[in-house]
Amino acid sequence: MTLRIASYNVRFGGIGRGEAIGAALAELRPDVVILQEATHRPTVETIAARLELTTVIAEPGRSVAALSRLPVGTTAWHELGFGHSTLELGLADMRIFGVHLSAGLSRRGERRRQIEVAKLVGLIATNGGSTRAAIVGDFNAIAPGDAPTIPLLPRWIRLLLRFDGGIRTEAIAAVTEAGYVDAYRRLHPDIPGFTMPSVAPSVRLDYFMLGPDLVPALRTCEPMSAGAERALASDHLALVAELDPVVPEGGGAQAS
Repeated sequence: MTLRIASYNVRFGGIGRGEAIGAALAELRPDVVILQEATHRPTVETIAARLELTTVIAEPGRSVAALSRLPVGTTAWHELGFGHSTLELGLADMRIFGVHLSAGLSRRGERRRQIEVAKLVGLIATNGGSTRAAIVGDFNAIAPGDAPTIPLLPRWIRLLLRFDGGIRTEAIAAVTEAGYVDAYRRLHPDIPGFTMPSVAPSVRLDYFMLGPDLVPALRTCEPMSAGAERALASDHLALVAELDPVVPEGGGAQAS
């Protein structure tokens, strides 16, 4: 048995689009969903009901929410600064840290993300370690080596990049330097994997970053298909990863 984890930025709380979001996610058959911009709990509950996921973790004022059909152990919120936090889930033999980092493809935005990433990898390292941890969500950041389709980005972003020194990649680099593996890029070294905007994707902002002991369990990592109908749900595409059961040290595999 495998574990399917989806990440989805639902945009502005997803208000009025809960059914469309749930229908889009249902095609991915997730066991666990990490949502971003999920600030409206009634919408989160609508999505959970559509997916028949019985565990809902969402708080007012928090961008990140989580849904699960599996029992969730410890849950905790950790502050990252600039009004952002990460949601930690203890799930089977791994820990998931759901994130929605500061936005802005600018020098200032990247500096904020670097601070958030430093706090995040530090707290994981000192709180259980990173080897069986996954960082999942909307990083609002570009990975080193990625090449967004600049002409398709909104004009204001193109102007900002032009006058701000171009695309910066320090935040994602800091995550990989801390020992995490970019799940999508691991499986698809030469395919862009764009996740935004949903109608005509031109940039990759959504990631699964896996601790080293989780990498052997990785089987698939794909964005949902793009198209005009996706724009009815969100401006992002959901990203879903499939992992085999991870064998804990000294124990047998745990089925999902």
